Amino acid sequence: MGYLFSNMPEGGTPGFELGWIHGCQSGLGTQFANGLYMNFYTWSRDPDIVSSEPNFEKIRNRYKKDLKGINWNDPVEVKKNFSDYNTIFWSGHAYCRHSVVGMLQTAGMTPKLPGDARFVPGEDNIGSVWKLNAKGDVRIGATGNW
Repeated sequence: MGYLFSNMPEGGTPGFELGWIHGCQSGLGTQFANGLYMNFYTWSRDPDIVSSEPNFEKIRNRYKKDLKGINWNDPVEVKKNFSDYNTIFWSGHAYCRHSVVGMLQTAGMTPKLPGDARFVPGEDNIGSVWKLNAKGDVRIGATGNW
């Protein structure tokens, strides 16, 4: 689902970008995206970043590459990046979750929501995305009978 990650709003801080990626991964790892996506994605929200008293050094070591643009000597900048992470996380989560639900519904794979029915892994498979008898043209970006 790389194209979803590339739809991240531009111009954000490193914390904003990490929040978008974690939100999108978490959204794709929900039951809304069905078992197919749950095999590849999972909950990614970092509990240390969202903590009321984050351990800066622990987070800095964990995300050396992702948060390399932060001046860790400036607590104001660090807190702004953490705030940006928290601000965008749920928007990225909802965007990716709803995007994949729409694509699955187009392919005739309406995901079972919690409480609807028991999840049966055998009902979901990668080939279902390209079924010819789906609701429309399931190719991403194709102009079809939407």
